[in-house]
Amino acid sequence: IVLAPCAADEALPSDPSLPADLFTACLTTPISVALRDFAKRHPDSTGGALARDLVEAGVPGRLGDRKTPLGELNWIFTAVTDTIAWNVLPAELFQRLFRQDLLLASLFRNFLLAERVFRRHGCSPR
Repeated sequence: IVLAPCAADEALPSDPSLPADLFTACLTTPISVALRDFAKRHPDSTGGALARDLVEAGVPGRLGDRKTPLGELNWIFTAVTDTIAWNVLPAELFQRLFRQDLLLASLFRNFLLAERVFRRHGCSPR
């Protein structure tokens, strides 16, 4: 399996408000990237500096504990990305990528976020 951030003829995004290696950040820390991306696109609705400070400090909690803010955001992210994948992939491919291996499922969920973020920067992850 090979996942790439952009096509050979595209340039990687360079934005000081996002992580230097945005693709890896999308794949490894999707909640943080999603919050940064949202705060950047909607500065008025997030409270400006307050939202940036929260994103920089990190959302409190643990990914596996749904009773914490980070755990709840992770659960919502999983539900949304699984629903997107269910609706766009053939059933057999969805089962293979999202239900047979937990690590692979997590990687592909996070890749869905990378696709969305990178498209806003003129790239098409593959």
